[in-house]
Amino acid sequence: MSGHIDGVVVHITSGDANDWQQALQNVLNLHNDESVPVSPELITVVVNGDAVRFLQADEPDADQLTRLADAGVRVLACSNSLAQLGYSADELAEGVDTVDSGVAEVTRLQWHGNGYLKLP
Repeated sequence: MSGHIDGVVVHITSGDANDWQQALQNVLNLHNDESVPVSPELITVVVNGDAVRFLQADEPDADQLTRLADAGVRVLACSNSLAQLGYSADELAEGVDTVDSGVAEVTRLQWHGNGYLKLP
């Protein structure tokens, strides 16, 4: 193993609050762990399915998401999931961006050499 990492895509789909808390804590642990040679700019969190509800600006973890984004972590919401659940991109926490399809973005990132981490 060379130790070279092109990036990591973290895929979160569960709408369960406990699963979300565990996933978010794992992303924070990855971001803060200096033994893993992945700069924040190489971490992409893709959220789709029922989990997009946790990305709303009025959710308890909105500030944490904004801090991650400010540090360079890309946090992406699936537009398809937002539409299915009746959310608007305007309602997302600051720093959260959208992609048309979360699963397509996960696939694209893997094609470009990113490791895949499904959380929780």
